[in-house]
Amino acid sequence: MKLSQYKEKKNSKKIIIIIGAILLFAGGIIIEKTFANFKVQKSFKVMEGNFIYEGSGDVIFAFYKDNQEVTSIPTLEEGYVYEKSECNNKASIEWNSGKWAPLVTNLTTSKTKCDIYFKKGSGSGLYNALENLIDKKEGQLIYDGTDDNNLRFIGADPDNYVIFNNNEYIWRGYYSSSSSSYKEYNSYEECTSAKSYNSKCEKFPAWRIIGVMNNVEDEFGNTGSHLKIIRDSIGEYSWDSSESSVNSGYGVNEWSVSDIQKVLNENYYNKKAGGTCYNEARNTVATCPKWESIGLNDNARAMVSKVKWNLGTMQSHNKVDYMTPIYSYINERSENSGNICNYGESQCNFYYTNNLTTWIGYIGLMYPSDFGFSTSGGGESQRQTCLNTTMFNIDTGITGGWASYELSYCYSNSWINKNYNGFWTMTPYPWSGGSNYGIGCNYGALAVVNNYAPYLIRPTLYLNSNIKIEEDNSENYGSKDNPYRLSYIS
Repeated sequence: MKLSQYKEKKNSKKIIIIIGAILLFAGGIIIEKTFANFKVQKSFKVMEGNFIYEGSGDVIFAFYKDNQEVTSIPTLEEGYVYEKSECNNKASIEWNSGKWAPLVTNLTTSKTKCDIYFKKGSGSGLYNALENLIDKKEGQLIYDGTDDNNLRFIGADPDNYVIFNNNEYIWRGYYSSSSSSYKEYNSYEECTSAKSYNSKCEKFPAWRIIGVMNNVEDEFGNTGSHLKIIRDSIGEYSWDSSESSVNSGYGVNEWSVSDIQKVLNENYYNKKAGGTCYNEARNTVATCPKWESIGLNDNARAMVSKVKWNLGTMQSHNKVDYMTPIYSYINERSENSGNICNYGESQCNFYYTNNLTTWIGYIGLMYPSDFGFSTSGGGESQRQTCLNTTMFNIDTGITGGWASYELSYCYSNSWINKNYNGFWTMTPYPWSGGSNYGIGCNYGALAVVNNYAPYLIRPTLYLNSNIKIEEDNSENYGSKDNPYRLSYIS
């Protein structure tokens, strides 16, 4: 197969081929120029992307699975791992486990051929590693019963702590030594210098595992299973704010252009100072976290998958009484937009008129369904009651939702419920009077919140499919004192 749309690019030193888990219906691909921005040709299915390298030669790739030549690239989902590679003409390949891609160097001669070999991995079919822990963590790990049948941690405090981003920790500052009321801080210094919440400062791993999410689509369209993890709060910020002429300064509920999305995927993801954070209406500027201190380092970024996030919501604001965890999960994957204004341009001054229902990126927030499915209910029958009940609170006119006294066991047995502090989800709220509402969580239940409101921001992300949890037979593995450790499948 030949790749078209070539143009010259000088001073490049190597070829980086991002392959992922794509299908090739030929035994290899032929590169004929020094810069290739390529697209599908003939009947072959290839992702779009860029090749950059220096040299006058071309290269043919062949792929082998268990020493047998194959016409499709083996994937991690099939349980295969990279074994070795061989090239003629003195070219060589370095395999990048983080990107599931080869790095070809010293390509100076025409008609170079490289063979790449894959073998069955030791974690075949169980590369996410959590399935092996279901029996050991009885009552903490459970399949959610959705069409995707994701594996999730449930309960008030399950063993789902994980070391990520350079052994990152957070500190909980308590109101008093005997109180259960606390706030969270990014450093010991912040905690001890805080007002009111500094009588006791306790150290916790910053990251926890939501679970193994199935059928997640990455940026190249490959579908697989990914560990989904969430960080404790980085602070209280607006989801979005705006100038007075846009939704009266209350912000817009479109994630792709939201203020918090921008700083999370630019400054936080890249560990880069700058960006603008808000904590009130009409673009009231707040002090951002020190991104260069808490942002993702190089090793963490190599583990993060760029995936398609779902931005769907309920059909209308009249459907809040149906927002059970399962119904929420379905709606998050729907084509229902947060923009359904029915009152005309004067009252619904949209900044973004065509709200998206999917978005591709690295860092998001949790979904309402993540919150809902995290409860154990205190027992099997109680959990089922929680799953069949709306998660919204009394402010929306719901008297029997999760915030009711009778169902307090729903939120009290959810590890995601954070000490009654309000926190944002990623999902917009479709009020017909304006596109400036999102779904947050407060006092143990979902809440309708103006986008400018300063709620806790808890970065959430998916890890690459080639990340595994290291083996450890300790009974307390995954606890705050012995958190899970991550590594690449080899």
